[in-house]
Amino acid sequence: MMRCIKFPMAFIIIFLLLQCGVKIDLPTETTAFDPVFGAGDTSYIRISPDWDAGNGYSFSSPWDIIAGTDGYIFVADHDQASIHVISTSGEAIVDDDFGNHFGDLTDLRDQAGFSIAPFAIHQDSRMNLFIADSSNRLMVWNQYLNNVGVDSMATRVKLEAPTGELRWVSNFDSITTLQNQNWTVASIGWSADNLDYWLKPRPFWDAGDSLEAIRVARYYVDPENVQVTGVSSFGDHCYVADANSNAILDLQYIPVALLLTGEGNQILVYGGRIIGRKVSPGTGNGTVNDPRGMTHGKDGALYYTQWGENFSVHKVGGGTGFEYGEDDIMEIERYDRASDLSLDVLGNIYVADTGHDRIQQFNPSGRFTFNIGMNRVLVDSSYIDSFLVGPEYEYVTRDTTYQVEVADILDGPRSVAVDANGVVYIADTRHQRVMRYRLSTELDYTTEQ
Repeated sequence: MMRCIKFPMAFIIIFLLLQCGVKIDLPTETTAFDPVFGAGDTSYIRISPDWDAGNGYSFSSPWDIIAGTDGYIFVADHDQASIHVISTSGEAIVDDDFGNHFGDLTDLRDQAGFSIAPFAIHQDSRMNLFIADSSNRLMVWNQYLNNVGVDSMATRVKLEAPTGELRWVSNFDSITTLQNQNWTVASIGWSADNLDYWLKPRPFWDAGDSLEAIRVARYYVDPENVQVTGVSSFGDHCYVADANSNAILDLQYIPVALLLTGEGNQILVYGGRIIGRKVSPGTGNGTVNDPRGMTHGKDGALYYTQWGENFSVHKVGGGTGFEYGEDDIMEIERYDRASDLSLDVLGNIYVADTGHDRIQQFNPSGRFTFNIGMNRVLVDSSYIDSFLVGPEYEYVTRDTTYQVEVADILDGPRSVAVDANGVVYIADTRHQRVMRYRLSTELDYTTEQ
């Protein structure tokens, strides 16, 4: 599936993803394990081959996994301090035919040259790849800029007032203030210095920055001890899970530079500024305690998992939430360290149940539908049947078998992602691999007898 991305000349990036007719072979059914059967005649089928060392992949600790904006799969490898980029057909990508260059992700380093050990990742519609390393900062790397390059950066802007007055301004807050007063851009001063800064991973948000630390403290959060363990975005807001203060913080996108790309387009690039706490500490429904994975629904609802008590999966905002005692997804004893979750295009919910070595799927209403990544096992059993013969009962022992699901495939899966085609990707962390599953009713499988 070719990725053709067009970017109009504007201050805000608008991405149109067009499919252009390059065929990718469909995955094949594995014969290594039997599928796990669920309700009716549907089941999740393991797709072969696994992405592991035996098939040429080099994961050390796949910690987080996402389906990117243009279809690539991004795998955050915590111990390697890298992010692997893989096509849906299984090809490891560093440079592709569409101009993408992912070399900076193979050895993640910050501006000071220190390694970045990715804990959680997320990509927004602007193709910002957010990288959380469980510290008090959030890094970002932009795929589009690394595709088209950066020609120059605006260092100042000449604005003209309605009265005709001209003024050179370099601070974005001042530019915004004047534009709100009907000042217009007359000309721009450009510089070609330090452009590499925008192509490498850079800070999007730093709670320890002197000005930002003051803002963070207003929300009863210690800026020096923020521990970002999850990230998601919706619209012009980015949300970070802070496992130390047990809060989910709301960051607003703030323009920090105007760039001229190698294609001649003018675009804004952004940083984050805290404007509130989306979710506050607590142990009840709609609060947060040791947050982990996060994602957003199409309606803006925030879904997140946590390792703390009581409820492992939460939904805040959007439409109807989940209710304890009514929805399967809210059962307290159902999970052991729910580390991540993902949504498919239909709104089904996939939860990485790390301690139970499985992925659980729920429908959009929170009703349990499938386990994924488990084996079907036949168990021999017997039962005693009784029937009345004359005045007395006679007893007969009958042999039978029944199916159970056994979690003997995955080992501590930390993350799950679902692409636009419904393929489920699992970061099988301790097995150092990525596994793939797909619902059997969506592919025409044939099984050897």
